[in-house]
Amino acid sequence: MQALVSEPTATYGETTTPSLREEFPTQKGKSSSIYFSRLNRFPENIAEMFQKLNRLSHLSENWDSYSAEPPSPASIAEARTFLIENHMIDLPFYFLAPGVKGEVMLEFQKESKAAELYFLPTGQNELILFKDDEVELEGNLKENFRKLIDFFQSNP
Repeated sequence: MQALVSEPTATYGETTTPSLREEFPTQKGKSSSIYFSRLNRFPENIAEMFQKLNRLSHLSENWDSYSAEPPSPASIAEARTFLIENHMIDLPFYFLAPGVKGEVMLEFQKESKAAELYFLPTGQNELILFKDDEVELEGNLKENFRKLIDFFQSNP
């Protein structure tokens, strides 16, 4: 899966609307209409994260002057896929950053709760949930995705 983003409100797909109409032939010479809507857009904060991922893909070795490794293509691809597949979920997307070992970190934050999701160069991931700066859960996304969502849906 690939997402190309050049503007904060980049398009990502098409749906239906009565504003554009095309006729298609059907049986017995009749026609059918299909309607297309305006293009949908990523929320601005998600589009900005795509732009940052694109910039991270150009980091070189020692990008922080302390021997940091650039984010791996696998880390960037996994982070991009997560954003594409989950941007519509009510998660408090907050921040995206490179790690020093080739990972990409995506942070969520809401009031006294925070979560860090690390996309590792191996293709694996790590999830850490925090409440009042105390670790509430450590694990991976596959086993704890529902817990991530519920964590931010519950009251502080």
